[in-house]
Amino acid sequence: MGGSTAWWDSDGTVSERAVAVKGACGCGWRAETTHPVVWGDVTATEGEEARTGPFADWEYHVTTIEGLIPRDVEQMITALQDRITELSKTSPVTALRAIARLQDTTPALALGTVRTARQAMVSWEAIGTALGCTRQSAHERYARHLSQ
Repeated sequence: MGGSTAWWDSDGTVSERAVAVKGACGCGWRAETTHPVVWGDVTATEGEEARTGPFADWEYHVTTIEGLIPRDVEQMITALQDRITELSKTSPVTALRAIARLQDTTPALALGTVRTARQAMVSWEAIGTALGCTRQSAHERYARHLSQ
């Protein structure tokens, strides 16, 4: 996932011969599907908005394989943070209630997600990394709850 090389970064001497592109990742993954190049329209070629091009293929890869948070989820989290910050200026008690609701919801959501991850054979190391802690910390926190 390290970096990216955009297909349109070219002087035009070679790339104008291209008729199709594939999604790819720095980890070595290459998409199977090819997508037509629409010269002069990067957005159409990428298929980002329609979720039908090499960008969508790459995003699926990094979401399912690499664990990248999907853009729509990131946008919702950012919007929620912004809204609660805004609300705190006019109705701080209401903002605090919203925060309390999040704090009450998060542990159960985390446990359910860890349970699903373990059922899918995700390692404790991967779970710990995703949660920002060690394998041991994740195991100590959640393993005892999984048999229930």
